[in-house]
Amino acid sequence: MNHAQLKEYRACLALRHCLHIGPRTWKRLCDFYGSAAEAVEDYASWREHRLVSARQYDSFVSKTWEQGQEEEHAAARIHRQCVVLSTDPRFPEALRQLPDPPLFLYYSGQISLLKNPCVAVVGSRMCSTAGVNMARRICRELSAAGITVVSGMARGIDRQAHLASVEGPGATIGVLATGLDQTFPLENSDVRRRIESRGLLLSEFAPGTEALPGNFHIRNRLVSGLSLGVVVVEAAKRSGTQITARLALDQGREVYALHGPEGTSSFEGCRHLLEDGAHEIHSASEIILDLSAQITACLEGKSPFAGRKTVMSPHQSKLPHMNMAPRDDFESEKRQPPETALASSCLAGLEQDSDEFAVASLLSARTQTHIDALSRELGWEASRTSSALLMLELDGRVHQLPGMEYVLSA
Repeated sequence: MNHAQLKEYRACLALRHCLHIGPRTWKRLCDFYGSAAEAVEDYASWREHRLVSARQYDSFVSKTWEQGQEEEHAAARIHRQCVVLSTDPRFPEALRQLPDPPLFLYYSGQISLLKNPCVAVVGSRMCSTAGVNMARRICRELSAAGITVVSGMARGIDRQAHLASVEGPGATIGVLATGLDQTFPLENSDVRRRIESRGLLLSEFAPGTEALPGNFHIRNRLVSGLSLGVVVVEAAKRSGTQITARLALDQGREVYALHGPEGTSSFEGCRHLLEDGAHEIHSASEIILDLSAQITACLEGKSPFAGRKTVMSPHQSKLPHMNMAPRDDFESEKRQPPETALASSCLAGLEQDSDEFAVASLLSARTQTHIDALSRELGWEASRTSSALLMLELDGRVHQLPGMEYVLSA
């Protein structure tokens, strides 16, 4: 890094490790100032411009970020991590436009792949032979056409997606839910070596970060965010893969799914997505044809999402959303008296020492509550709260409203 890049990187670390400041706030700061370095340099004016809350400002002034900044920078030096900053022309514009973008990414491999048109391919870790064959065929076809396949380096369909595409012209991008120095799962060590040689590995997590449950949701927003569309090859009825599909929809990406053989339970999640408006596909050519305008924009060096609004069919509009829009930090949460019957129904069957029980208990005394407010009261990182909410939502116990507000399901 040159001096300017190092200054920007350390400013990014300060924002990222500051207590009570999260992705929506640092996006607001960077959009206002143009860079993290400029924002940090003028921190004294944040309150004047109403960019942060009093609590966030006090936290930054108190240097709650200092130890984390130094530790991550030291770890990055020890592991000789390459970094692409959001101010770097190589950083994907699609990620800059997310409401909760990363400030930078650690990478290993061919950074030029970030300029390629990308399609995400995701699916079950416990995949069937049919799912494996479908994933391999579609990913080989996509890569052969010059489309870069993005996936999450997990077992099952993710692994097959990377293996089938890495040798083709489009190659593959693996997005990690750990630090770049970690390999998870270990059986994907062979895939990792091939991707580092011909593809690209990305992570926004600090070196040394292990595969914690909340990290997978954070990772998934980048898998979909990097891509023009997300293909769900195989997914059970209750599957984390469906979360990636929902993130894709809220990011304005297209969602595709394979129907799978009739009667197979491992494809029930795919069929549910199709019933709610996802596009049914059987080959890569159908995906390429549907995304032709966005692919052309990518190849011409233009943003494929510039001025584009998501157009959904009446069926597609029923897909459940995960609205990631920035929230006004000065908005106060709304409360209500507990609804005993509703609360009892929501809490029934949950382990009392579980994260889900803790979150549901808080929600039982409110009309609607933002995820940030829940995290503050629980004293948790946002990723931990998000994971609990996702599990509750998949179980039908809570319902998400626009703006990342949550209520108990009636």
